[in-house]
Amino acid sequence: MYHIYLHTLTLYEVFAYFFIYSFLGWVCEVAFHAIKTGKFVNRGFLNGPVCPIYGAGVVVILLILGDYAQQMWAVFLVGVAVPTLLELVTGWLLETFFHDKWWDYSERRFNFKGYICLEFSLLWGIAAVCVISILHPLIRKFAMLFTEIAGTVLVCIGAAILLADVILTVLQVLKLNQKLAEIDKLAKAMRAGSELIGKEVAAVTLAAQKGVEQVKDSAKKKTSQVRETLEEKKEAWDEKSAARKAEAKARIDEIVKKMPKRLLKAFPSLSSRRNPDSVPLVRESMEKGKDGTSRAAATERSAQQENKRNTPKDDTSGEE
Repeated sequence: MYHIYLHTLTLYEVFAYFFIYSFLGWVCEVAFHAIKTGKFVNRGFLNGPVCPIYGAGVVVILLILGDYAQQMWAVFLVGVAVPTLLELVTGWLLETFFHDKWWDYSERRFNFKGYICLEFSLLWGIAAVCVISILHPLIRKFAMLFTEIAGTVLVCIGAAILLADVILTVLQVLKLNQKLAEIDKLAKAMRAGSELIGKEVAAVTLAAQKGVEQVKDSAKKKTSQVRETLEEKKEAWDEKSAARKAEAKARIDEIVKKMPKRLLKAFPSLSSRRNPDSVPLVRESMEKGKDGTSRAAATERSAQQENKRNTPKDDTSGEE
C-alpha cells in the first residue's frame, strides 16, 4: 500500500485520508445538528461514526489538485465542483435504488431537483480551502506516524468494518421501506374508507334535501324529523369512520415500534417516492406524547373542545 501510487497519493494515503475525513465529517454533522436541535443524533447514513461522502470528497479533491494543492483558487473551484457532484450522484443513486429521498434542498434558492444547491456548493468550496490549507498538513503528519505494517492492518480492519456496516445499513433500509409500504397501504385504506363514507353522506344529504324541499310547504314538523334522521345517520357514519381511523392508526403505531428509526432521525427531510403518505404518519407516531396522542392531534382536540365551549346551544323547542 505504501508503494502503490494513485497519481500523487499512495494507496495507503488514499484509504487513511478517506477514513480520517469520513470520521471528521461525521463529527461536524453531529456537532452542527446538536447545536441546532440541542440533542445528539447519529447523522450518518451508516451506523458507524463515518460519513463516507466527506472522506471521498477530500480524497478526490487531493487527487485532482496534485501539484496545484497550494493554489487556493484551484482548491476553491475543485472544492465547489467535487462535493457538489458527489452529493448529486449520491442523492440520485440512493433515491434510484431505495426509492427514498434522503435530503432535500428544494426550499433553498438555486437548487437542482433538491439534490444540490448553490449555497452549499459555495460552502463546500470554502470548507475545502480551510481543510487543504490548515487541517490537511496535520492530518498527513498523523497518518505518517504509523509503520507500514500497522498502517496496512488498520486500513484493512477499517475496510472490513465499513463493508459490514454498508451491508447492515442496506438491510436496514430495505426493512424500513418494507414497513413504509405497509403504512402506506394502511394510509390508502384510511383515505378510501373516508371517501366511501363521504360519498354515502353526500348521497343521503342530497336525497334528504330533496325530501325536505318537497315537504317544506306541507309540514314544518316533518322537515324537523327529516333533519334529525339525517343528523343521526351522519353521526353514525362519523363514528364508523373514526373507529376505522383509530384502528388503522393503532396498527401504524405497532409497525412504527418495530421499524428501524435511526435513519428517520438522521435525515429529517427524508421522503419516500414509492410510499409518499407513509413518512409523515411515521413521524407523527414517533412524536406521540405519553398520553398516546400526537402533538398535532392533541392541539386539534383542544381546539375542538374550546370551540364546543364557546358555541351556544341552539334552542329548537320552538320548531315543533
